[in-house]
Amino acid sequence: MLKQKFVGVPWTTKLTFYGIAATLVLYVLVALLAGAFVRIPSVAPPVSGDSMLAIRMGIYSLIAEGTFLAAPFYFAWRASKHSGGDQRTLWQLLGLRGFNIPLAVSLILVSFVAIILVNEAYQWLIIAFHLPLQVNSDLVLKQGKIVPITTYVTLAMAVLWAPFCEELFFRSFAFMGFKNDMSLFVAVIFSALVFAAAHFDPASFPVLFVIGCALAIIRWKTNSVWPGMILHLMNNGLSAALVILSLHGINF
Repeated sequence: MLKQKFVGVPWTTKLTFYGIAATLVLYVLVALLAGAFVRIPSVAPPVSGDSMLAIRMGIYSLIAEGTFLAAPFYFAWRASKHSGGDQRTLWQLLGLRGFNIPLAVSLILVSFVAIILVNEAYQWLIIAFHLPLQVNSDLVLKQGKIVPITTYVTLAMAVLWAPFCEELFFRSFAFMGFKNDMSLFVAVIFSALVFAAAHFDPASFPVLFVIGCALAIIRWKTNSVWPGMILHLMNNGLSAALVILSLHGINF
């Protein structure tokens, strides 16, 4: 069993803020430029039109989520080239290393159940207090009734590509950078706030914040980014499965 020891990163908190700002600006620019490229129609197009839109959506998702990789790889590459006495490779700096499997599994399962419970409680509050909130999954569900093929591609990218890109950025870059000059508690909170805000989904902000906290703690406890990617994939996979089932008339 691997011994767990928290290892920090060489980039400063100041550089972390610069990297976050540059990444979010780049992400917004890509989204704005792609507005016409992946415009969702108001009525269902023919299958050929949906298929072409799905291809464009896949390309857009690859590029948009890929913007989250620039800062982590740049700063890790720079650190690995000018390491001084630090002999860690780029991959090790990004947390792409082995981990304590029993610890990771327990943290993943507990966090997954906690996220489900928090999400259910939040949905109950929305219904109980008649809050006029519409989360991104509601928008994806509406999209699925117009362009189902495009929606399947959107969900696939959210499950398979987004966790990899976002965990490297929000946990291996942002959280680890914050941890250099902040207490663990503040670093977790700050990274979770950035994670929730970067989704541009105000209605889901509370749940996204909780998810961000759980993922940061897992990154800290396991000293690896892989467990967080697994939890992120599981969470997005569950959301995608619920949307797909709903599109086929099966609701929970």
